[in-house]
Amino acid sequence: MKTFILMGMVSAGLMASASSAIIQFDLQGQAGAGLLPGNELHVVTSGGTGGEVGGGIFFDTSTNLLTINVAWGSGNGFVDMSGVVTGSHLHGPAGQAATAGVLIFLSRADSSANNGSIGQTVLVGSGDVANLLAGNTYINLHTGTNGSGEARGNLVQVPEPSAWLLGVAGGAFLLRRRR
Repeated sequence: MKTFILMGMVSAGLMASASSAIIQFDLQGQAGAGLLPGNELHVVTSGGTGGEVGGGIFFDTSTNLLTINVAWGSGNGFVDMSGVVTGSHLHGPAGQAATAGVLIFLSRADSSANNGSIGQTVLVGSGDVANLLAGNTYINLHTGTNGSGEARGNLVQVPEPSAWLLGVAGGAFLLRRRR
């Protein structure tokens, strides 16, 4: 009987965790993690880099609000862009090996080559949520030198460790209990 109670507790914990309303994201691409010129699918002339800062990137499933905190340039610990960032967008739907149109225009707090950032919360349309959760949405930074995009990163969900750890701990307890 104790085994069934424990299994019920583990299942309840996993279900509660799975219904969590906040999902954390990382930036990924074919060249690696972050906003990288190698993640672009066309030729990039001298590209800069960027990545997540502060609270990072997260999505609230109950409100469809996506919060983006990214930066670029040497002033933020990255490589300087080839010039002023002239455009910043959320694009989709497209996996890491494809491109797509602009979904949402993003506001830049500073658009210099060596110090820039985006700290913004945007509403993701209900028709775009599935693509966001599937990793088919990306951030693209554009410059005068690289008008099609200089640095890019697809938003990829960060696995929630608490559900995994709870399942492993419950399974280990059950195995130990059976001996």
